[in-house]
Amino acid sequence: MKLNKKDIETVDKVLNYWKTEGKISEEKEKELKQSLDKKSFNWQSLAYYSFLFAIVSLLIAVISIFADNALLQLIDSLIETSYSTKSISFFLISIVFFWLDTKFNDKVKNKKYSRYIFSFFGAIFLAIAAGLTSYVFNLEENPGIIILLLSILYFIIASFRKQELLWIFGIISFLIAYGAITHDLGKTEYRFIGMNFPMRFTILGLILLAVSPLIKRSNRLKNFIEPTYWSALLVFFISLWFLTIFGNYDSYDKWLEIRQYYLWWYSLILLLASFAAILIGIKKEDSTLKNIGVSFIFLNLYTRYFEYFWDELHKALFFGIIAISFWFIGKKAEKIWDKES
Repeated sequence: MKLNKKDIETVDKVLNYWKTEGKISEEKEKELKQSLDKKSFNWQSLAYYSFLFAIVSLLIAVISIFADNALLQLIDSLIETSYSTKSISFFLISIVFFWLDTKFNDKVKNKKYSRYIFSFFGAIFLAIAAGLTSYVFNLEENPGIIILLLSILYFIIASFRKQELLWIFGIISFLIAYGAITHDLGKTEYRFIGMNFPMRFTILGLILLAVSPLIKRSNRLKNFIEPTYWSALLVFFISLWFLTIFGNYDSYDKWLEIRQYYLWWYSLILLLASFAAILIGIKKEDSTLKNIGVSFIFLNLYTRYFEYFWDELHKALFFGIIAISFWFIGKKAEKIWDKES
């Protein structure tokens, strides 16, 4: 069996433990170890990151086209038809790509990443069709409803095709729609029900975290538990981090008038949430939750450093305090680890 270095080390420990406990003989241990073979290179990781960079680059290319007014005018002049005709045309193109995706996936089920290229283009052209539809109904200034319908369409197609990529498109579209709709409803004060953007998305992240376990109850949606879960975590923690910087203020001028230490309790909430994520992640062996907790503890500390201590506190003293605090945390964790061992 071919395994990577980390997996071989884990299997070695298990075999050594079984030999010590008398569950297997020394000869059997050697025989099992000889059946293990180290992988020369992790081609799966290379394939994953290559396709990921390809998708990100293509998204940037598409966004760059729509951000360039001169290029848009050139495209508009080349395709001299109404917005409704353009919208229908791009919608039909997306259908063609989704059809190709169905045909292609039936033939190459062993391709884990490249098999989704047609669904990716289908999703892109569907988004373009939705954008043009907003012009048809004069909703280009308030496109939230159109984007929400696009998000629902992504979710429906993803549930039938069982593709995480389309589900992620649906989540991204839903987040954009949520921001656009709430902004439109509260644009007179730049708040919605007394909440600015960071506060609204922090609450949304909590709701998504509460809803994500419910996906397990549906056999059709069980493939989407993981992307929904980590998306909810990112939305919650990133929004809460923005709250520690901007608070729940609705204008830039008001925010400039306050001192950053007035927002200390948002920082405390983020710190407590990060520690809770680490503890729950360790208890449940959830590496995603644990890594996010660790990342946002450091991000929170560095942000507070630049806000409070950049001019007043010497850099060596600041990082010395952090080193001592994490040394104590490490000692406590080491004691718990020793007891468990």
